[in-house]
Amino acid sequence: MSELVTQTSINLAAELVEKVVIEGDLSTLTPAERVNYYRAVCDSVGLNPLTKPFEYLRLNGKLRLYALKTCTDQLRNIHGISIELEKPIVEDDLVIVTAVAKDRSGRGDSDTGAVPINGLRGEAKANAILKAITKAKRRVTLSMVGLGMLDESEVESIPGAEVVAGGEGVERGVGKKA
Repeated sequence: MSELVTQTSINLAAELVEKVVIEGDLSTLTPAERVNYYRAVCDSVGLNPLTKPFEYLRLNGKLRLYALKTCTDQLRNIHGISIELEKPIVEDDLVIVTAVAKDRSGRGDSDTGAVPINGLRGEAKANAILKAITKAKRRVTLSMVGLGMLDESEVESIPGAEVVAGGEGVERGVGKKA
């Protein structure tokens, strides 16, 4: 994998890296540069770009990548990450779930997912609990592999966040799955 990362780094122009790393905004890139960056990110963590592991998000005026379910599922498989869930806690109209992860080397981490459940009953409440579980699992997966980015289960709860199809400025409804 290190040869692949090294080759990817060489292929990625220095100007592109500077634009993304220093400015933190993918909207300043051309469509071709965005494709190259997307592929480089996938290559660097061993993801298949053809499975669309990331989507674009406009947040605070900047275009960024965020992780989809495909991303975290592949990362758990690649890194041999297993997850155990702690019993959900209901506190202050929230359901809070903690996911404890371990990779094949035994290194561990944990993270939480919290979702409001005030006034929810039946299936709606059950879905909120499942959403908290999903958030916790995805957050701990991204943490385990060192990807400090949002995942799709968090996007809809961020005020002003807009999902952007293809990074070209065509907006879709926030929280809708691709």
